[in-house]
Amino acid sequence: MKQSSLLLLLALVVAWPAVTPAQTRANVSGTWKIASVDPPVPAGRGRGAAGGGIGGPYAETMLAPAPETMVLTQNATTVTVQIGSATIVYTLDDKTTELPPGDVMAFKSRAHWDGATLHLHYKQGMNWGRDVLTLSGTTLTVVRDLESGGQSTTRTLTYSKAS
Repeated sequence: MKQSSLLLLLALVVAWPAVTPAQTRANVSGTWKIASVDPPVPAGRGRGAAGGGIGGPYAETMLAPAPETMVLTQNATTVTVQIGSATIVYTLDDKTTELPPGDVMAFKSRAHWDGATLHLHYKQGMNWGRDVLTLSGTTLTVVRDLESGGQSTTRTLTYSKAS
């Protein structure tokens, strides 16, 4: 009796992954327009990440406190993010990529999935950021953490799908 119970338990453990549905990863592809920002971005440049005082070549695009529009393209191995004139391709293997490679001021990025949530990490100079993306129907929620010059802020950005 004990041996048959152990065999049954072993069979269930081995078969469990095959019978449980895999957690699906959302397809975040599309053009996304800002619907709301919490807390609001203060007017003017301000200091550090809290007031939009981030500098560098990506200050108005990838490191903007609340981009008005984002265009996302996704396939099995990458997610491409376009904000304004800047485009960054994130590989979904959690490995850091640099643009341009070897440059001390390169835009460094990495991405990974945590269940159905997509995490985008990025750095340029002394500017750090992380976006946590979740999709619900035609609403994309981005929790954006930015840090620069000792200042940091977290905003919840809600986007509506435009196309």
